[in-house]
This record gives sequence, structure tokens and C-alpha cells, in this order.
Amino acid sequence: MSFATSRILSTWRCFGSGVALACLSGALLAACFPKAGVAVVAWVGLVPLLVALEGAKPLQAFTYAYLAGWVMFTGIFSWIWALPSFQVLDYVLLAIYLACYGGVFGLTLACVRRRTSVPLGILAPSIWVSLEYVRGHAGFLGFPWMLLGHSQYQHPALLQISSVTGAYGVSFLIVLVNAALAELIMMRPSLSFQSLRGWSAGRIRSAPRSAGASLLLPLALLVLCGLYGVFRLHFSQEGEVLRVSVVQGNIPQDRKWDAAWRDSIIERHLALTRRAALDHPSLIVWPETSVAGDVQHSPPLRDRVAGVAHETQSYLLVGNAEAAKFSSKALSGKSFNSMVLFSPDGLVLGEYRKILLLPFGEYVPLRETVPWPDNIAVIRKDIVAGREPTLFMIGSTAFGATICWENVFPDLFREFVKRGAQFMVNATNEAWFGETGASEQFLAISVFRAVENRVAIARAANTGVSAFIDPYGRITSRLTREDGKDVFVEGTLTHDIPLSTERTFYTLYGDVFLLVQLLVCAVVVLRGWLVTGARRPVPSLVTAMKGDEG
Repeated sequence: MSFATSRILSTWRCFGSGVALACLSGALLAACFPKAGVAVVAWVGLVPLLVALEGAKPLQAFTYAYLAGWVMFTGIFSWIWALPSFQVLDYVLLAIYLACYGGVFGLTLACVRRRTSVPLGILAPSIWVSLEYVRGHAGFLGFPWMLLGHSQYQHPALLQISSVTGAYGVSFLIVLVNAALAELIMMRPSLSFQSLRGWSAGRIRSAPRSAGASLLLPLALLVLCGLYGVFRLHFSQEGEVLRVSVVQGNIPQDRKWDAAWRDSIIERHLALTRRAALDHPSLIVWPETSVAGDVQHSPPLRDRVAGVAHETQSYLLVGNAEAAKFSSKALSGKSFNSMVLFSPDGLVLGEYRKILLLPFGEYVPLRETVPWPDNIAVIRKDIVAGREPTLFMIGSTAFGATICWENVFPDLFREFVKRGAQFMVNATNEAWFGETGASEQFLAISVFRAVENRVAIARAANTGVSAFIDPYGRITSRLTREDGKDVFVEGTLTHDIPLSTERTFYTLYGDVFLLVQLLVCAVVVLRGWLVTGARRPVPSLVTAMKGDEG
């Protein structure tokens, strides 16, 4: 075999090894989120990709990380196939877009590492969380769904740092540990794909001492964050509580807007409200658009809902599809997605109109300028967005309500708390997604909103998961059937939730930690760009495999 042929074969073999490592990382990261929910995998899931990226050329690095992102997001969003209107073209466009964040991560990391000596433990976490932030603030494409930190939602002690850093702080910790483990592997004198397969605890001892030292800072930081979390959980404050009931009507999506089912749907919610009233709650919450009509401007509908509020002597918060034509002639024919609060006397006390609408679900972005394909722009009439957060009052107690995916966006949620909300309600309808992992993922994100702002959350979902989350991110109660099933079941759930007066650093100041990471990322990228000479050679799969052949 000629030298040229041998070199080509070695290069392709190495590229294949890099692809395999990248796909392995994507699969591991997908597995750490619900529905699989193997959270511990997140702490090692990035290691194969980071090893593959070390020493890779820019195009190779982009390809590896892009593939990892593709596999990861395909696994996370597997529930999206439950949508009746979702097609292969939609999947391709979504996957191409989301995987780009992985590709940019790999490209940036590889380019800076080739030109500077910035440690992987500084560079990788900053780039990762910066891209998570960009993904959540990309205009109508903004989608801060299943950040890496969200995988740890069942570990309250670890989450308490979110009251300072937001969910990005947990993501940072996870990537930091992954980077330390990757560096530990790459410090071995002879790295190859084959040697990775033979890695064992006994062989770790042969690594240089500096490799063990590289784990010291991440482990120390992890322990400190854990100790802080344990301290906060142990000394959690107790104060006033409010008894709240949530109603889960379990209305299938194909019946929800069918006029033939409207009366029976209302009757079901009225009956469940009477059942919830047996627990003597101060507030009863119905899910998003549980009233398939305009409860404020339709007297017969208003009288029925107001009547049950008066009968049960409870405040009643209901999801409503309000006709916008009553607000402005210019909005004739459109509607608001809103929540309306009734008093125990049957009076309307307030209304919140959904601010962050779902692109292509509730409105078509840039409808006038972008010729979207018909299968994407399927909405003919947009829902109108509300203008500002609204606080509801029960006596002297203030609370806010987000609708559906608004809980995904930390900036909007914290605005309610900044304005004085002592607890929060999230009313949602997830019947679209069937019995997939979507509802549990929604719940996981809500856990972080509670910790970030130190407020309890009452979650009322049409088909589940309905639950209560305390101000420290602990899921204190969830609506389940006798067999443990918590989606597509009917029922009510009542719980005493604490009223918060504390305002966290994150509530007051927002993403300061993330802005620091953006600055660090910008500085190291700029430094790498300005460096004229390449840094010292780094181990790569190509050179390692060539060494093995020798």
C-alpha cells in the first residue's frame, strides 16, 4: 500500500471515529432529558465530542458538533411527531436550525483551541452557555427549551445556584465537569480511539498527576454548589400559605374546539370545580383555554362560570379565548389567549393576555414579508399578543399567571415576580403532544422558574402534568391516577402553597452571570482571532491513529 493511500485511509478512519464519538455524545445528551431522564449521563455526555474536537480542523469540528447537535435535538424533540400537522419538511428545517448551535460550538471551540492555550475548562462552558442564551433570545426563533441544566430538575440541592445564575449556572457546571474529564483523557501520552475503548479505572492511575489536578477545581465548585443547596433547603423559610386547587379536565385536542362538545366540556370543568371546593381552597385554577369561548363578553357563558365561583365561594381563574373585536375595531375577527379571574361573588376581577405567542402555532412571524410554505403557515388568523404582565389579587396576596410555553422564558416569568407576585400559576394545554415526554419537559423547566425567583408554582394542565412546585424547586405534589399515570387523566389536586416575599439576585438583576460568560467568550474568541501563529500542537484522533499504525 502506497504512503498516499495509507494516509487517505487513516484520515477517513479517523474521521469516522470522530463521527462516532460525536453521535455518541448526541445520544447520551438526549438520554439525560425526559422522557428517558437519565440525568447522571449529562455529566459525561459531552466527553466523547470534546475528545473528537481536540485538534480537529475547523470544518471537521463543525461537522462533528453539528452531528452531535442533530442527534441530541432529534431525541429531545421526538414528541413533536405527535403533532398532526408536523411533516418531514418541518423536521428537516427544525433540525437544521437547532443543530447549527452545536456546529457553532464545535467550530468556535476548535478554532480558539488551535490558536491559543486557553484551558478547555474555561473555554467550553463559556461557549456552551453563551449559545444557550443566544438560542433563547433569537427573536421568533428563540427557544430556550431543554438547556443542559434542565436535565437536573430532580436534584433540588444542585439547582439552588439558579437563584443567582439562572439555569445557565447548572449548564455551566455540567460542561465544566465534562471538560475536566475530557482533559483527563487527553493528557494520556498515547490517545487513540482504540485506547478510549480500553479505558478503565485501573488505567486512570497511570495518567499524569496534572490530570488529576485538572479535576480539582470542577469537583470543588460542584461540592460548594451542592453544600449551598443543602444549606438553603435545610433552612428554607416557612411563612403564610394559600390553599390552591388545580383542575385537570382531560379534554382531547380533537374535541376541545368542537362546538358539539362545548357544553359537555364546560359541565366537566364545573363538576370538577365543585369537587375541588370540598378541599376548601381559596383559589381554583382551570387550564389554558378551558373555556372555548369568550367568558367576559358572552353573558350565558359568563353566568355559568360566575355561578360556580359564587357557589363554591372560591376565587376562580379560568383559561379563556377572548374575542379581540371587543377591544378594537382594527382587531376584528382575532382573539386573545387569556386568563380571567372571578371573585367568590362572581365578579370579574382581572385578566391577563398571553404575551409570548407560539410562532406558527398562534401567529405567523413576518407574514407580510416572508412567503412561508403553506404547510408551515397553516394559521389563517393570528392570535393577538398581550402587552404587559398582569398581577391578580386575592385579598392582599398578589400572584401572576403565565400561559403555556411562557414558562419557558425566564425574562418574562421574573417580570411578574419583580412586580410583586408572591406565587405563580402556569395554565397550559399539552393535549397536542399525546403521551410523550413533552409534558415532563415542560414541568422540568418550571422547576427552574421556581428556584430562580424563589416562588411556588401551581401548574394546571388540561391533560397533565398538573403539579405544585415549592420555591426551592421541589415537586411537592402532582395529580396522578391510582396506577401512577399523570397524563390524560381527569381530576383535581389541592395543595397549600407558600407565599414568597424574598427576592433573589436573579429576580432583581437577571442574567448577570450569563453576561459575564458572554464577555469571557468574546475575549477568548477575539484573542484567538488576533493571534497570528498557531499554538502548540494538540493531540488529535488523526495523529493518534497514525501513531498507533506506526
